[in-house]
Amino acid sequence: MKRFFLSLLISIIAIGIFAQKGKVASTLNFIDAGNLDKAKEAIDAAIVHEKTKEWPKTYYAKGRLAQALFETGDPAKQALYPEPLMVAYNAYMKSIEMDEKDAMEKLIIMQLPQLSNDFLDWAIAHFEASEFDKSLIAFEKLIEIQKSDIYIGSVDSAVIFNAGLSAYNAKSWDKAIDYFDQSIAMGYGDTQPHLFKYLTYTETEDLKSAEKALTDAYESFPADQNILLNLIQFYLENEMDDAAFDYINMAKESDQNNFSLYWAEGVLYLKQDKYYEAIAALEKSIEIKSDFFNTQYNIGVCYYNQASNMYNDANDIMDNAEYKVAIDKANEVFASAVPYMETALELKPNDLETMISLKELYYRLKMTEKYDVVVDKIAKLENK
Repeated sequence: MKRFFLSLLISIIAIGIFAQKGKVASTLNFIDAGNLDKAKEAIDAAIVHEKTKEWPKTYYAKGRLAQALFETGDPAKQALYPEPLMVAYNAYMKSIEMDEKDAMEKLIIMQLPQLSNDFLDWAIAHFEASEFDKSLIAFEKLIEIQKSDIYIGSVDSAVIFNAGLSAYNAKSWDKAIDYFDQSIAMGYGDTQPHLFKYLTYTETEDLKSAEKALTDAYESFPADQNILLNLIQFYLENEMDDAAFDYINMAKESDQNNFSLYWAEGVLYLKQDKYYEAIAALEKSIEIKSDFFNTQYNIGVCYYNQASNMYNDANDIMDNAEYKVAIDKANEVFASAVPYMETALELKPNDLETMISLKELYYRLKMTEKYDVVVDKIAKLENK
């Protein structure tokens, strides 16, 4: 009789184990049938039961369910797990960790390519929604999957670069630099990772590193005009005139018809009060492209500043006749500024700085009608 009860007890225990393992099997069947709500009920029961909570296949099934919920694209279904792809990945990894026979690993290896694609979709969706912190998390988890020993394939260099873009937009500067460096080492993206690395350093005001990022880029892509123009702009903005001149001259050797190079050269001369040289360079820029606001405005500034200096010098002249001649010459130079400033205003009709410059010119040259018109425009703009 005792042996009968013992056999019965063993049978009951076995039935209990198989019943709970049946919940896991049911989960997988419900997933395959698309009945994810039922699958969730089944796995919730199995995941807490003493007989199956330490069973590797339980977590494999949970991972499959979480992944399937994400792939529905239905927010209500996805809400059954917070961040279902993270739940899926963690469940798969736990299944492998618990499985001493390595049976689950073979199953999970088959899931990883699609899981990788799912993480990519998730990362892109967050990026397009400007949720850059979440996008970065998704890209980093995708990189972790692609770097894992059980992933069939290699790390996608585009994923590395896009992780850098997410980090850049999330203002996670150190991570951005790291991913852009990896992109450069992998030869991905041509000049883009170099330029974003430069922009990252400018955001952190690390000018020395920003300069090196650009000069390294120039060494790798010596024929790329965009790199050269960024170098010139960098040196212009940071008062490094000699270096700017050097790169302008290098750039002109390979691109003599680039209006922006002559504009940059003119700006450099203007900063040094070398007005004749500045005007010559800016006129060359206008010959190539006449509808660029900055060139028209800056050549107007050259004539205005030159005339102002002549006017100030005239005030030191004691002889009335000589003084009048000097003032007339200054006014002629002031007048030379007018057509350029007017063209600049045509190109940028609401530019207040240009309007104020024209107001001063019209006043000095007694151009009353035009003066009244521009004063009225300034008033309207300031009262908006």
